Amino acid sequence: MQKSLLPLDEAIGVVVETALALREGRAAETRAMSIWDASGFVLAEDARADRPIPEFDKSMMDGFALASDDVAGDEATLALVGETAAGASAGAIERGQAMAIMTGAPLPAGADAVQIVERCERVSEGAVKVRGPVRRGMNVTPTGAHAQTSEIVVERGRIIESLTAGVLASVGAAQVQVYRRPRVTVIATGDELVELSEAPGPAQIRDSNRKTLMALAEAEWCRVVDGGIVRDDRMALKHAIRDGLDGEVLVLSGGVSAGSYDYVRECLEAEGVEVLFHQVAIKPGKPVLFGRTGRSLVFGLPGNPVSTFVTALTLLTPALRVLGRRPDHRPWVLRLPLVGGGLPATGRRTTFHPGVLVRAGEALMVRPLTWSGSADHVAFARGNVMIRCEIDEPERREGELVKVVMARSLVDW
Repeated sequence: MQKSLLPLDEAIGVVVETALALREGRAAETRAMSIWDASGFVLAEDARADRPIPEFDKSMMDGFALASDDVAGDEATLALVGETAAGASAGAIERGQAMAIMTGAPLPAGADAVQIVERCERVSEGAVKVRGPVRRGMNVTPTGAHAQTSEIVVERGRIIESLTAGVLASVGAAQVQVYRRPRVTVIATGDELVELSEAPGPAQIRDSNRKTLMALAEAEWCRVVDGGIVRDDRMALKHAIRDGLDGEVLVLSGGVSAGSYDYVRECLEAEGVEVLFHQVAIKPGKPVLFGRTGRSLVFGLPGNPVSTFVTALTLLTPALRVLGRRPDHRPWVLRLPLVGGGLPATGRRTTFHPGVLVRAGEALMVRPLTWSGSADHVAFARGNVMIRCEIDEPERREGELVKVVMARSLVDW
């Protein structure tokens, strides 16, 4: 009787649970880094304000600073006593006076509001007519409105990107503690593979999987080690695996199916890898393998390029995000209508199709792309999303909603 395949979501659960156990079983490695070099890293400690933000009552608009009680009615004429700009000392006013003020400038002592320039008129060099009413605090950002001294402004675990980097700079975090990136070794296997610089001979192909996997791991902010091409030779494969197990993650492509030269599982087990699953109900990519040692995760991905990519995106990526302490290991999945074609009914495996997001005004739709099997990575490369169809899902027609898997988060700044 044929062995039943592990459902995809269960396989993802095994990977995430194992990655979490590996991560929590060791002390977090951190390093100090200049904020100028830290973009893309994950913050390893809370960042706190070293002073109130803003540090002074600040004008939000160009206008005139004044005491609100002086313009309680519809209009008042006030004595004009100079101006203050951003970066200048605030000065002071008395009752019945106003001071011209620019956006970002500190509020002068004695003032508690700003009326915008459009509602004011200079009637002479020394006087300004202000239309009211004016409320206390109007057009003013008070001291500490954004953050108080010692308040957390960026939490540990956030990726240092544009806005977070700017906030860190604003609190003087010239050096930050960040988590070290996980180390990932990528190996391609197969006698048919040649390097990119070589002209393939008869029955040979250039190795594309290694670069696909390395680029994917780099995009997930990992330290990537090129393990090269390893021939279909047991001893050579064992040596390569032994070296690759020095890092947190070892990824191999090819050699995990049931052919006479598929030695990967045998060699992994010989090097002490515990195989947690082998074969998943996913199309393409059924032969995918996942295992562990006491210090490493191991992925054996099928050799066909689309199978490699699909299994890497669905199974490897969550593990890399967990080990890298990224904020969220789960991919974004949207439900969008099909446009420009339909999809066939699904069999006994969760199936992924290439798709392209299409904008129609402010709405999003997805257009499925034609592809010709697990070696057709050209078709997948023409897309920018994957369409996920569940087991025994019926045929999908144009206009129907389908699950769309996004490779990247929609909320990174």
